[in-house]
Amino acid sequence: MTRVSPTRRAASSLLLFLLLSVLGLAAVVSPPASADSIEVVSQSERTDNPAGLTFNTRVRAAAGLKSARLIYKVRNPDADVGGSGDATVSPGTELDLSFALTTNGAERYIPVGSTFSYHWEFEDTTGTRLSSPEREFVFLDGRYQWRSRTEGTAPPVTVFWYGANENRAQIALDATRTSLKQTGDLLETTVEYPIKVVVYASESDGEAAQRPRGRAFDASVQTGGTRVAPDLVLVFVPDVDIVRHEVGHIVTHVAGDGPFGSLPSWIDEGTAVWAQSSPGGGYLGALALAIMSNGPLNLRSMQSATNRPEEVNLFYGQSFSTVDHLIKTYGQPKFAELFRTFRAGTSMDDALRKVYGFDQNGLYNEWRKSKNLAELTFATPTAGTAPVTEATRPPLGFPSGSGQSTTSPQGGSSSAPAGPAAPGGPDGAAAAARPEGRPPPGRAVLAGTVLLALILGGGAVMMLRRKPGARAEG
Repeated sequence: MTRVSPTRRAASSLLLFLLLSVLGLAAVVSPPASADSIEVVSQSERTDNPAGLTFNTRVRAAAGLKSARLIYKVRNPDADVGGSGDATVSPGTELDLSFALTTNGAERYIPVGSTFSYHWEFEDTTGTRLSSPEREFVFLDGRYQWRSRTEGTAPPVTVFWYGANENRAQIALDATRTSLKQTGDLLETTVEYPIKVVVYASESDGEAAQRPRGRAFDASVQTGGTRVAPDLVLVFVPDVDIVRHEVGHIVTHVAGDGPFGSLPSWIDEGTAVWAQSSPGGGYLGALALAIMSNGPLNLRSMQSATNRPEEVNLFYGQSFSTVDHLIKTYGQPKFAELFRTFRAGTSMDDALRKVYGFDQNGLYNEWRKSKNLAELTFATPTAGTAPVTEATRPPLGFPSGSGQSTTSPQGGSSSAPAGPAAPGGPDGAAAAARPEGRPPPGRAVLAGTVLLALILGGGAVMMLRRKPGARAEG
């Protein structure tokens, strides 16, 4: 029989006590479950057409899931735009979950070619939470098998195409680089972020990827291309000048759009037409007819692109002509300075005064004089009179910025940019500034208001008289 000494017995008891204490402490501080109880098996995304996108994931959760939420961002050089949505969770330890996102509808427009970044956030029935790894992809039209090519470094340009259109894709890529260089030199600016160009084989192929701008407008105007984000261009008619025009908008955005406002449409579109290899007969022909009939558009009515199909070619022809006048008369350096001055936070009138010594009215009269048209007399606001303003219509483009479109009237020139927004801002010109037959908008509105008030007032009196038992209050 072996005897254990009291000292050894005491030491063993102390060791056992310490071991039990450590195990007890571990039992107190350890969570009831670990992140390993939720396992993300797979993540994927699917799109059948440009109208929607479905995010899918398979998850294992030993305790069962309580919730699953998708967190997404659309990457944008100016500012990411994002959102979230919940998937429907059912009982079980292994689940296939999904979340459907509308990308082209009344509530939002996320264009084809956008870069998404997303992850899932899960919580099981014990309160354990887990975030899946971040995943990034380019949202493309699921009806076609897309290919891509990237060239250059400052900035890199990626072109996407499908089918036997590799030659057109290369043309678009070359036109993009040409426009970035030439328009960048004109405005003394450089685009620092990567550019994406999505090339459809035809406008009909890409019709579902466009945001509708109204049945009448869409029926009358052909869209050749559009800049839908600061770094993204959609091309529906693979034409060199359409690509150069839309990429020109990327450069004007970097050079002129600032934290305090966006460029007036006449200088934005005029510079984009300047980026083309030539303005095109449709633009110049419409401008020539307007000059012959003394019917050009007032420059102050050109703050936003026209929503009248019959004015599309004139709008862009006159915008180009105005920009061309500034560049040829005063030189490229001053034109680049105008963009910098506007971007710094001044109005276009103040920027023009600082750089050239005249405002938009003065520029319009100088341009009219160069076309052998009579100068106009503009109304001068009296002291203490507040300027007249109009509500701004929201752009029908990507949420982070208004888009521009290269469009043309159906049956007309194939390179005639147009946008959906209605003209905004005060007119500021005397009656002589408007084509004959068009009454001053202020008088027309006043007359209509008075007439409507009389009609409604008269109707109210008649109803009061015919109502049985009605009497006047005294």
